[in-house]
Amino acid sequence: MGIKPKKIELKPYGFSISFKILPKDYNKKIHLGNMLEIKKIIVAIAGPLTNLIIIIISSKINMNIFDNLMIIYSNLLLIIFNLIPIYPLDGGRIVKGILHIICGKEKAEKYINSISFITLILLTCISSIAVLYMENIAIFIIVVFLWGVYFKEEKIFKRREKIYKLIKKTIEIDTN
Repeated sequence: MGIKPKKIELKPYGFSISFKILPKDYNKKIHLGNMLEIKKIIVAIAGPLTNLIIIIISSKINMNIFDNLMIIYSNLLLIIFNLIPIYPLDGGRIVKGILHIICGKEKAEKYINSISFITLILLTCISSIAVLYMENIAIFIIVVFLWGVYFKEEKIFKRREKIYKLIKKTIEIDTN
């Protein structure tokens, strides 16, 4: 990583390594981290952008109107679905990347977890109403799937949160 250790200590919970980080080195690491997040955002945007390109191309091609509308409709639904701000969907990845650049990794993970939860509650309400009026359970099945994805990511988030707390305790101990 290019960071030189300042001191290494053996403690009851394992080794403790303190690093000497110069402000200029720290700023380089932040800059490289932000560049990585920008690349991740570009990759996340690539999926919905591809769907948009397919819509534009299919609208220019002379083909059966029904087939053309099905291509446009299905790709439009994919764009909307993938841009929902639920992590790990593309929309969630984009929001998380932007938040990471603005407020750091730990807060970005916390915020995207909350955003995903609130979005899922809203989607659950909307899908319940849609099932009631449209009598189509497909949207509800999709929301159930998204809840499963959310709970899987929630477990990962909780583990990372414990790691962040341990790191903060270690930093507090090292500074005292």
